[in-house]
Amino acid sequence: MISMRLWSRNFILLTLSGFLLSLAFYLLIPTLPVFMVEVLGADKSRVGWVVAIYTLAALLIRPFSGYAVDHYGRKYILLVSLAVFALLLGFHLLASTLFQLLLVRFFHGLAWGVTTTANSTLIVDIVPEKRRGEGIGIYGLAIPLAMAFGPMAGLWLMKDGDFNRLFWVGTSIAIGAYILTQLMHFPPFIRHQPGGISISRLFAFKALPVSITMMILMMSYGGVISFVTLYTLELGLGSAGIFFTVYAIGLSISRLSAGKIFDRKGPGIIVPLGLILLSTGLSLLWSTYNYSGFLLAGLLIGLGYGIIFPSFQAMVNNMVHPGSRGAANSTLFTALDLGIGTGAIITGYLASIIGLVNAFGVLAIITIIGLLWYLIVAQPHYGKNRIR
Repeated sequence: MISMRLWSRNFILLTLSGFLLSLAFYLLIPTLPVFMVEVLGADKSRVGWVVAIYTLAALLIRPFSGYAVDHYGRKYILLVSLAVFALLLGFHLLASTLFQLLLVRFFHGLAWGVTTTANSTLIVDIVPEKRRGEGIGIYGLAIPLAMAFGPMAGLWLMKDGDFNRLFWVGTSIAIGAYILTQLMHFPPFIRHQPGGISISRLFAFKALPVSITMMILMMSYGGVISFVTLYTLELGLGSAGIFFTVYAIGLSISRLSAGKIFDRKGPGIIVPLGLILLSTGLSLLWSTYNYSGFLLAGLLIGLGYGIIFPSFQAMVNNMVHPGSRGAANSTLFTALDLGIGTGAIITGYLASIIGLVNAFGVLAIITIIGLLWYLIVAQPHYGKNRIR
């Protein structure tokens, strides 16, 4: 039974805020590619750019975000970045060319990078240390819930071609995330490492092996979320919204259980299981062209990522002291962004050369490489460097 200590006021408010933030994000995931192709007249090979430019911006800002939350506190960094995120989401209304859209996405990606680094660090401060995997896993349910509702809501909002309505609703949701965060009672901030900026304070080097695993795995994630809508249209499988829903169900199921297993047993069994589920799901997406195989692939991919996300975040935070949590989280999320952006670009160009279905096959192979890297390098490194 989960204790009330875990379900504190701050934990609930931050989790709800994270849900609204993720919901605003996922409204645009399946809809922006359509907006680019149908409204802005962009070529399909450039669809990956809208994800790549976003993640590139987040990638550039994350190390400095980690430094900022470690040295200037979580509260104001998070509140300012949330306000900017909401404002820039509204700026999508002004984009009338591909260049303008990419420019807005770049600056919006900067705000996303700061916001997600700050709230991911804050949640580690809030949850009890001995229940870190469980707490991070429950907090992370905001993502699959947003993923379940966001894409379907986004597709519904733009079904009659009214993208202005889509962007206005997204902006309103982001403002809601800001208001919930304002209601929090932030824990007292203690700066553990006074001093100026340096490479060692921007990155947590102990977190690199796990973060590299994350980068490899996120290449497949970037490819799938960018192109699954076009994939369903190409194969005549109906709406992509059902894929995101099934994916979110799998993600929710594994997040609810994986964190508890991690806290009791460590990553030895649970993480390899997640990687195998992910590899199997991507292989199915590549090799089966029917509706049932499509849904099973989404479920397995969701189960795999639901294990990997909270486990990796708990691992990198278990290898650093409290004053370096911002750097550890920014290192992990920098790798995540790099993988997503690279995966989106690679998938786009592979789709134009060998077809989208075969491009997903390449993503499956890349995921198997990530599994091998984790078993040979990342897991032994964690065993040697774990401090809590």
